[in-house]
Amino acid sequence: MKALVLAGGSGKEMYPLSEYSPKTMLKIHGKPILEYVLCGLLETGIEEFVIVIGYLGEKIGEMVEPFRQKGINIQVINQKDQKGIEGAILAARSAFSEKDSFLLAYGDILAPPLFYHHLMNSYVNTAADGAVAVTLVGKSAEFGIASIDERGFIQEILPTVPDNGSEASYIFAGASILPGEFFEYLAEEQAFTATLVRLVKEQRRLCASVWQKEWLDVGYPWDLLAANQDAFSNLEHARIHNTAKISPSAYISGLALIEENVIVDHNAVIVGPCFIGKNSYIGTNTLIRDFTCIEENCVIGYSVEIKNSVIQSDVKIGRLSYIGDSVVGQNVRLGSGVTTMNVLTDVNQKPITKEIKGRSYQKLGSVIGPNSTIGSNAVILPEVIIGADKHIPSGSVVEENII
Repeated sequence: MKALVLAGGSGKEMYPLSEYSPKTMLKIHGKPILEYVLCGLLETGIEEFVIVIGYLGEKIGEMVEPFRQKGINIQVINQKDQKGIEGAILAARSAFSEKDSFLLAYGDILAPPLFYHHLMNSYVNTAADGAVAVTLVGKSAEFGIASIDERGFIQEILPTVPDNGSEASYIFAGASILPGEFFEYLAEEQAFTATLVRLVKEQRRLCASVWQKEWLDVGYPWDLLAANQDAFSNLEHARIHNTAKISPSAYISGLALIEENVIVDHNAVIVGPCFIGKNSYIGTNTLIRDFTCIEENCVIGYSVEIKNSVIQSDVKIGRLSYIGDSVVGQNVRLGSGVTTMNVLTDVNQKPITKEIKGRSYQKLGSVIGPNSTIGSNAVILPEVIIGADKHIPSGSVVEENII
């Protein structure tokens, strides 16, 4: 079976992190999100892929080259001016036989390989015409599955998740196995959900592959915090590469993942789970803890504290800074003493909890766009978003978004 992977979206909801990169190319634990999708599909036995690209798609073309060198057949098709999911699928129509089923996957879904195994097994074991991966409502709002019969087949599909107390309790989870005529139907219907509805009405048997474990559609900057946490969930052992240079006075505990050529200087403390990418430097007396992900080529200065944050590659953080519950884009420069405040409060300064896609957050820091510079001793209030290529003067207190 051939896989069709959609990776052509503009990623506007991911701004400012997507200013210079497709959102599918943002990294978690040293790998782009799209690479997790490809690796998951490879583990099901699929070895032939068609990837639809669009916005900044040349970067995806570069990423797949190592897969091709391993003998994996990957065709890249540019979506060009065809809009939406429907346009992306139809852009790849000529690469598929309409007599054969195919696996459709979204390039911005972060789920373990077992997610794709489960989908394939559901399809094979039920001898269905197709299979649709679904997960619980609350994690997204793509569309609802109104009902599933006792055999696990879909009876009805709604265009949106209903809020009227109906029986719908599942939403599309970004992967499906579809019959080849789906392309013809989609060209006629011009809407993805309507095409699925037509398949059901024509009594094509679509089984529901119900997934109740880790799953995330990575669409917004804050999703990277959840994606990072999910990436640790199936890991059981710490890993320190033999080329890493760890000072004898440094302290490392918990699920620490430390890549090639990392330097951890004197008296630094690393408390996992955390990830430190290759060629990064962790300065003297620095504290890295609680679900922090630092990508490659980063420099973390003296006595910095970082907690529950995702730091993209080539970032420099000056001495005595605090980065908490934040997402920092590629090539950002933070001066000394920068603080990202992260405690969520209401107008009366009482602690509150915020829910995003079914996950509760008691703390949220900042999102800082790529190539931005934050001057020394700047303070950034919770939930503030700073755009790409911005300069924040030293000593500033940033209370509102700077886009």
